[in-house]
Amino acid sequence: MIKWFNVKAKNGVASLYSNSITLNTTAMYPFEIAHRVQVGLTEEGNIVIQPLTKAVIETGNLDESCLLKIERHKSFARISSVTLMKQIGEALNITLSSTPIQYETAWDSEENILTILVKDGPKGK
Repeated sequence: MIKWFNVKAKNGVASLYSNSITLNTTAMYPFEIAHRVQVGLTEEGNIVIQPLTKAVIETGNLDESCLLKIERHKSFARISSVTLMKQIGEALNITLSSTPIQYETAWDSEENILTILVKDGPKGK
């Protein structure tokens, strides 16, 4: 059996600020069809983001206060919410500011979630 190398398979990067989460081009790819997102924390202390299509939102099965807007640009995507970032900072005991803290991300196609690998530590450290 041959295992082919995929040179484009790489983890994305999420930058956490005091007012937003910014995803680089690689990390934002699964969100191209997202109308809104949900953001949560795993038991391990990683951040998870789930893209939601308009059809899923229109079913009315989701709590509207948990749905966040995602802005997509050519080379990045951003989820902006000071309240969200304050909650994340407190829950993970990290200080967020205008200087980003960068973490690698991993996409789980079975669960349809992007995980920001906070527990692995900041990128480059």
